[in-house]
Amino acid sequence: MRYKKLSLGMLIAALVLVTTPAAAFARATTGRFHFEEPFSDTITNFPCPEGVPVLMTGTLIRDGHFTETGRHLSFHGTNAVDYRVDREDGSYALGHMIDHFNFVFNFNRPRNVVSSTQKERATLYAADGQTIGTITVHVTHHLTYSDLNGNLEADPGEITMEVDQSKVTCP
Repeated sequence: MRYKKLSLGMLIAALVLVTTPAAAFARATTGRFHFEEPFSDTITNFPCPEGVPVLMTGTLIRDGHFTETGRHLSFHGTNAVDYRVDREDGSYALGHMIDHFNFVFNFNRPRNVVSSTQKERATLYAADGQTIGTITVHVTHHLTYSDLNGNLEADPGEITMEVDQSKVTCP
């Protein structure tokens, strides 16, 4: 969904902000981060049914901590999204998504992995406000960055996504 793209973008932005070279490899810099970002976008990958354009509005809240030791950087945290989806027929969904992520990047290794486990639940309503049912989504995935040429830049073919588990239930 759209907020998944926001999550990765925010994570990469945070990486860029905190990856300054350290003077000593033995010293660690740690910290916490908190972001709140409202969003609104037309998407076509909202489940039940996918492919139908819907307007999604909500707020992404990201909390976590990081550790940086010169050539090693790790992020651990949670993304939480409260949202509303409006469909063209007047029906709508109110939902909440929670995503726990772990991102470890070691500049001495050519391969680094971002892991994420997401749980989402939304109640779908008819245009008149009557409950239609519940949508649930459970996803576990890993994004792998393999810096094949050692330039510390994401080049074509160096990022892959693997979905370990994916389950969607619709009313």
